[in-house]
Amino acid sequence: MFYEPRLGHGLPHDPFKAIVAPRPIGWISTVDAEGNPNLAPYSFFNAVHSR
Repeated sequence: MFYEPRLGHGLPHDPFKAIVAPRPIGWISTVDAEGNPNLAPYSFFNAVHSR
């Protein structure tokens, strides 16, 4: 079965209105008890929904 745009997607809801979108990366920095610095990227995905 192939997707034919002219026939529509046939799903009960529009897939573009309920997607998982990447979020920006943030940098988290810490320093341990011995004074050693640590820098790590932090990112997560967020579910986005629209009616």
